[in-house]
Amino acid sequence: MDEEEFDAIMKSRPFGTEDAMRWEAQFRGDMMLGSALWGRTSDDLRRQLLAPHPEIPPGFGLADFRNLLQWTALMTADVLAAQRLRGLSPAVFSAPTIFVRTQGFTVWEARCEIVRRAIDYLEKR
Repeated sequence: MDEEEFDAIMKSRPFGTEDAMRWEAQFRGDMMLGSALWGRTSDDLRRQLLAPHPEIPPGFGLADFRNLLQWTALMTADVLAAQRLRGLSPAVFSAPTIFVRTQGFTVWEARCEIVRRAIDYLEKR
């Protein structure tokens, strides 16, 4: 199979400027939501994890949180995969563990959990 046959089967098209602009806008939106939801410090993450439900920033919908969860889960997996590939302990790259009651989270695990809890809360409202 050559490139033309593959493209015909996949019905794909080249990645263009408009695609890049849409991707960038989505990424910026995800980062704005993440920043508003997670705060800047480990204490901000801990506070969100201790709350009955995360404090939901205004102006974002359930779809925004689902997109953020997908991105955050991908980042978490990438960080863990990079550590395994290098044969290094998770402690080498990660920040100190965030303890909430008896449970410990890495920063990325805490972020995923906060987004997951926000989605659960929004779905039940």
